[in-house]
This record gives sequence, structure tokens and C-alpha cells, in this order.
Amino acid sequence: MGVIMLTSAAGAPGVTSTALALALLWPGDTVLIDADGHPSQAVLAGYLQGTDGAGRGVTALAGSQRGRSVEPVDLLSHCLPLSTDTQHQRLFLPGMPRSGAGQLLVGAFELILDTLHAVSDAGIQVVIDAGRFGADGPPAGLVGLTSTVIVLTRTSLRALAALRLHLPVISQRAGSASLGLVLVGEGQPYTAAEISGQFGVPVLGRLVDDPPAAAVLSDGADAPRGFTRGRYARSLRDLVDRLVDERRSLEPEGAR
Repeated sequence: MGVIMLTSAAGAPGVTSTALALALLWPGDTVLIDADGHPSQAVLAGYLQGTDGAGRGVTALAGSQRGRSVEPVDLLSHCLPLSTDTQHQRLFLPGMPRSGAGQLLVGAFELILDTLHAVSDAGIQVVIDAGRFGADGPPAGLVGLTSTVIVLTRTSLRALAALRLHLPVISQRAGSASLGLVLVGEGQPYTAAEISGQFGVPVLGRLVDDPPAAAVLSDGADAPRGFTRGRYARSLRDLVDRLVDERRSLEPEGAR
């Protein structure tokens, strides 16, 4: 199935909202994992409207095993439901419960890497929200686990200057994984063709810059009239369709 990781070079272009959208719109079972090294509990406090993590999450899962291997059922039991979708299972594994615990996060993911492989191999699409990349970036082993690394960026000169600084490190960490950009607000002022040509990285998606619509995901706001038919929602579905098509093109012919 493969693992999709989303990150950004700097700022707040909407990594968590986009990762959440992939987990909600993917045509199959999904698990969204909070691996942000700068924890904010954005999904719990935003989309899930202040839901209590009830002691569940990445670090709680790793700590509960006391040296024994983490099985997929253990991971799934530490997740919270993301939706009431009866056709597909959509789950969320919360991240760090407090700031300043970066090494704890690294250690936790080292313990559950094999489990994430097993969950993915079982046909559950794993989506990792790695937040802002920063100087150290997500745990190297976690990046190595992914099959697709998506870097979100706005299209202003300031955002692209930060992307230029961090993209070489992201690219190196990604290794053999597919690396692509998702643009938020194309044409403000640079276009997908200009950015892809400048950085030599394909643009996988173009998300409409619509803060009120994005707030439905980032803050759990009430959906405005026509939300599902609006340009922002359509741009998210287009991104999912592109990623699904990419996945299918990589599968052996007999598995399709």
C-alpha cells in the first residue's frame, strides 16, 4: 500500500489539514499519524473539537509495550475514530502530549516502524503528518519508511526561499521515495510550471487558498454552503485522485 508523509519547509501552509483530508477522502481504510516534532494537538483540538486523547497516541503506544514488539492490533487500539464512515475505517493516532519531547518521539517511532509497515501491507493507507520539517526534520527511519514524501509550500518568494534552504535535506532523507510538491495558492505569484522548473521536483497538487473552507478541517468549523462542491474541496479530491493513480501505477499488474 505504501506510506504517505506530508511536511513543509517553513511556515504553516496547511500540512495537518491536507494530511487529514487525505485520510478522510482516500478510497479505503486509513490511519492518520501525528508525527509533528512541534506538537500542537491540532487535530484533537481542531477537527475533533477538543476530543480528549484519553492517554492514546504514539508515545503512549510505545511506552505500553514494555519491550515487547508492537503488533498492528496494538497500534489500532491506540487510535481514535476520525469519522463515522461506515464503509471505511478512518483512524487517528495522536502525537506527543507535550512540547520538548523530541527524542521521546524519535524513540517511539523507532519502536513502531515495523508495525507501520505491517499496517500498510495489510491494505490500510498510512498518512503521516510530519509538520514543519525544521533543522532536524522527522526521524530518519520514519522518512525512510515512506513511499511518497509531499512537501507543501505557498507560492510567495518568502515561502520558496525557505523551500530552497530545506528541500535538499528533505530530498536526501527521502531516499528512494517519490518526492513531490503541493502548492497552496498557485499564482501568488509563482505558477506550478515556474516552481517545478526551478526546483526540479514535480507538482502533485494545487490547493486553493481558501481559509474559511480550510477551517472546516483545521478548526472543525461548520462547513460553508456548497463546501463539498467548492474549489477547495475539489482541489483536495484532485490531489487524492493523483496519489491513488500513482499508487496503482506502481502496483504489480496482477495486484491491480
